[in-house]
Amino acid sequence: MNAPTASLAVPHQELRRLLPGLMLGLFMAALDQTIVAAALPTIARQLAGAELLAWVVSGYLLAMTVATPLFGKLSDQLGRRPMLAAALLLFVVASVLCALSRDLSELVAARLLQGIGAGGLMATTQALVGDLVEPAERGRYQGWFSSMFALASLAGPLLGGYLSTTLSWHWVFWLNLPLGVLTYLMARPALARLAQKRRDSRIDYLGAALLSVALASLLWLIGRVGHASDPLEARNLAALGLCVVTLPLFVASQKRAGDPLIPLPLLGIATARGGWMMLLFASFQAVGLAVLIPLHASGEGLAGSTAQLTAIAFGAPVGAYLGGRLSAHWGRYKRLLVTGSTLLPLALLAWAWLPLSAAGHLLVLLLCGAALGMQFPTSLVAVQSAVPAEHLGVATGLCGLARGLGGAVGVAVLSSLYWLLSPEAPSAALELAGGALASEAFRQLLMLDALVALAPLLVALRLEDLPLRR
Repeated sequence: MNAPTASLAVPHQELRRLLPGLMLGLFMAALDQTIVAAALPTIARQLAGAELLAWVVSGYLLAMTVATPLFGKLSDQLGRRPMLAAALLLFVVASVLCALSRDLSELVAARLLQGIGAGGLMATTQALVGDLVEPAERGRYQGWFSSMFALASLAGPLLGGYLSTTLSWHWVFWLNLPLGVLTYLMARPALARLAQKRRDSRIDYLGAALLSVALASLLWLIGRVGHASDPLEARNLAALGLCVVTLPLFVASQKRAGDPLIPLPLLGIATARGGWMMLLFASFQAVGLAVLIPLHASGEGLAGSTAQLTAIAFGAPVGAYLGGRLSAHWGRYKRLLVTGSTLLPLALLAWAWLPLSAAGHLLVLLLCGAALGMQFPTSLVAVQSAVPAEHLGVATGLCGLARGLGGAVGVAVLSSLYWLLSPEAPSAALELAGGALASEAFRQLLMLDALVALAPLLVALRLEDLPLRR
């Protein structure tokens, strides 16, 4: 077995040539989480199979979440370059299949393939940064990568609406063809000069299959419980039973595997475990609030909802940039995680209780975005710094898994609580979103959410304040 080196030494100039291509690939994968949403009404009118419409979005997110740890592990074994190329090729080919779909069943199948490619892009890209940049400096670069997520969340709905109305919904997917080619052309020259890093070992196919089934059933169940009229219906119980059976089987398989998909000793590293928990809670808030704000702001029209989402999307890269610069300057991560996880519950309580003007609301949302932006890259850097170099890919993939799982839970929990606290049926609550009854329900929800936001603060306070390696 060829053990990988701790890092791949590259000149700063080479790194600067490589990063724009990696950032574009990450932006492309993140963009397709949101760009399709605005085109869904047009797709529903033109393609048969309306009962599958929700899976155009949720299927992509599910496949991306499941694929991230798998690609992370495979990139440890087979090398970053071939796995990044495979993920990019799969993503672009799947985008073409999406554009050529003749009904919603074909579109959902293509979106599942596209989600697998997106998960691979995210895992291998962020693991490459871990290879090329020393831990103490990674925060600077991860801040830029976090800005790609924020930019994609803001540009996606606007771009999707524009393309689907002025051209056709097919162009939402055709757009990925030139972006994918550009990503390849930008990244290939710099990647070709990097030393290949791989480990000769047997791939854990059984572990991959068991983990995929367990995660897919769990994520499907979370989405169903959040919106199903009867949470105890047969399909939900079947998914729960499948998850309960396959998860213990997966753990047992990892104990016996020669090179397990997820080495169980990684889960015993306290700093890595804390970083994954921080990412899960941060994604819970980020994705949950992104869904909750349009529900509550529907009474203010599209402009009010867009302005509030823009405030969060703008605050996130600001917080990520500041967090990255400070973590590189201090060489530590705990103070930043404590600061970000303290600001968020305070901002949520201010949003709930203070008589804020329109500008005050936007300022509070900007603070929410900055608090979340400070946590995302810093948690990733903490995880990458804590794990052995030979497991950097799978540890980074588990960061993506934590983000995806947290986002799914956040949407299900916060949206369900909103309807539960609203005094009217969901349809009536939407019509009365600007009224006193709905505002009181929203204030109660923000208070409950602030309590949830205290959990990552407790996790951050318990973390060791270890210096980042140089």
